[in-house]
Amino acid sequence: MEIKCVSSKIVDIDSLIPNPKNPNKHPKEQIKLLPKIIKHQGQRLPIIVSKRSGFVVSGHGRLEAIKSL
Repeated sequence: MEIKCVSSKIVDIDSLIPNPKNPNKHPKEQIKLLPKIIKHQGQRLPIIVSKRSGFVVSGHGRLEAIKSL
């Protein structure tokens, strides 16, 4: 797989740590639908991780959905 962004890399999904201070909460129904959408359309948006803290900055819902796949 070719990555076209110099600051991107592929990592093991289990190494991603959700930010414990994430203010966004995802309803269970949304997390149930996301895997179906990702399976059909593919993963279109990256999960963004802070280089400083190592926590997920954006993509907490997608991360939960992908783990369920």
